[in-house]
Amino acid sequence: MQYGEQVSRSFEVRNEGLFEFKYAICDDQDQEAKAKIKEERQKDIEERIHGAQEAVDDPKAAKGKKPDPKAAKGKAPAGKDGGAPEGSLLTVGQYDVTPSTGSIPPGNAAVVNVTFRAEGAKFYESTLALDIADRDPQDRPSGIPFELCAESSIPGINTDDLDQVFEE
Repeated sequence: MQYGEQVSRSFEVRNEGLFEFKYAICDDQDQEAKAKIKEERQKDIEERIHGAQEAVDDPKAAKGKKPDPKAAKGKAPAGKDGGAPEGSLLTVGQYDVTPSTGSIPPGNAAVVNVTFRAEGAKFYESTLALDIADRDPQDRPSGIPFELCAESSIPGINTDDLDQVFEE
């Protein structure tokens, strides 16, 4: 791709399971972002455990309690296909990834767009870490790797080496 151009590609994160899950994408080299994602996942687990404990402690209150629609915090509006909500923009090197966070209902998919911005004559390679909530923590504990590769070039004509230009 030529210097100064932008190219977009996309990939899907698909939920073929029975339950909705959250996902988060970060730079594989960014340990601070990975720690923040793990902290958020742990907080979600603790909230669910605390809610289940309250239901066990006072089952009558839990049965008579109507769900509060405003209490569904953390849920963003669904995208076009009912899949991923709009998440934040993530910039990793020359790549822009959007949405970088979201939740996917069962049977749906999130389309993640990656835009490459060409600069100079160079090969750009980065690795993203895709974290899916509530998956086996022993299987790739730092996230599922997803590699991004692109090359940028500056068009030109070699006028210095006449033997190579006129080799025949």
